[in-house]
Amino acid sequence: MADWIEQLERLAQLHKDGVLTDEEFAGQKAKLLAERDVPPVAAAPVIAPAPAPVDPAPTWDSTTYVEEPARGGVPKWALIAVPVALVLAGAAWFGSSIIGGGRSDPELSGGAIATAAPSAAAMPSAEPSAEAQLPAALDGTLAFAGASDCKAGGTLEAVYKKLGSAADLGSGKGITVRLDAFSNPLGIEVKNSTDADGVETKLAWLRFPANTIWHGLKLSRVTSTSTIVPESDGSYTRTINFIEEPDKVRSTLARLGFGAPRSPDYAELHDDACGGSMQIVAVAGGSALSCTWGC
Repeated sequence: MADWIEQLERLAQLHKDGVLTDEEFAGQKAKLLAERDVPPVAAAPVIAPAPAPVDPAPTWDSTTYVEEPARGGVPKWALIAVPVALVLAGAAWFGSSIIGGGRSDPELSGGAIATAAPSAAAMPSAEPSAEAQLPAALDGTLAFAGASDCKAGGTLEAVYKKLGSAADLGSGKGITVRLDAFSNPLGIEVKNSTDADGVETKLAWLRFPANTIWHGLKLSRVTSTSTIVPESDGSYTRTINFIEEPDKVRSTLARLGFGAPRSPDYAELHDDACGGSMQIVAVAGGSALSCTWGC
């Protein structure tokens, strides 16, 4: 009982701090209350389905007359029907040639002409759309307040806080991030786990659409990871991931004031409480600027 109360209090605090919007708070609260003390549902009795009706065996009328061709010859009806059909077909062709001048009439054929060009909606576009051609640049949106100590700025800090909140709640369902560069909100994904030693890892990430760039680098996602070790202080890591190899990322970040070397080397980070490290690491599909703090 206490767990869901604590979760509800945390939701209220996140809403008060502005991390969760009114809609997100209402959705998470409804989900939490719906999962609270759900009574077991009695199994419904199993009712055997009624046997399907069996159609009676078909009966045949012995008086039905079927004409069979005489052995070694052609039936009389065929000798008459075939010439008649040929005459009618020829008349139909001749009449249509006179009426239509040898051309198909769209109104008579319902507009379905085999040689007609396909509509614009059915034809593949010869060129990609303008939205696909223009990259979404997040240089000013995802800004750092301090490059040398890897401190995120306003919008980026808000994104990281929202990722951390979703990870703490155990699910990113219903929690989104809105950025001016995109017409639709971006959904948060979460993956939490606990290993055999009781070390709990909470991971949340925000995936960006293709062709998103950040200071000329192809941006893929941002992540927030917290590690909780039993009877010890934990740590948390924030990354910004790119679809480029580590050396290119390192040289670009160096021009922006980041002193992050390639892993396994690292630059030390200092704050009022705990220390940390900053480095460029290779990850699946590219590389990332990784900043970690712990005590």
